[in-house]
Amino acid sequence: MLWKYRAVNNPVTRRKWLGFCAILLIFGVGYSIYRYSVTGNFKFTMLTLSFFALMVFLYTIITLGKPRYYFLNDEIVYKPFKTPLSNVEDFEVDYDNRLIRLKLKKPSLFAVKTLYFESDEDLEEVARFLRRKIQA
Repeated sequence: MLWKYRAVNNPVTRRKWLGFCAILLIFGVGYSIYRYSVTGNFKFTMLTLSFFALMVFLYTIITLGKPRYYFLNDEIVYKPFKTPLSNVEDFEVDYDNRLIRLKLKKPSLFAVKTLYFESDEDLEEVARFLRRKIQA
């Protein structure tokens, strides 16, 4: 089973990516203030800050619109992360945020722990598939 989602269409991932990019901008502004206090060159500082802000803005647009793919068969694959279905103990479905949180028997740093969805149909289909696989 294969499905895709884009972060712009999922409320949780949209908030996550917008927060991350806001933190990048805050660091950029902080570094620009520091550079201005050291060099005193206002024009160069504003030029580099505006270039950095443009790059963060473009990065935000790309990451929010980029399709991400999940593959589900005997293991859950979200490149480069994988979780075997035998490691999934239980799961909970959040219909409001369109995601499935997996409860793992052996938690791992590189395991897929949350499945995100763009449409309710994909969410229902994967929830049915997981119920069948876990109960079997």
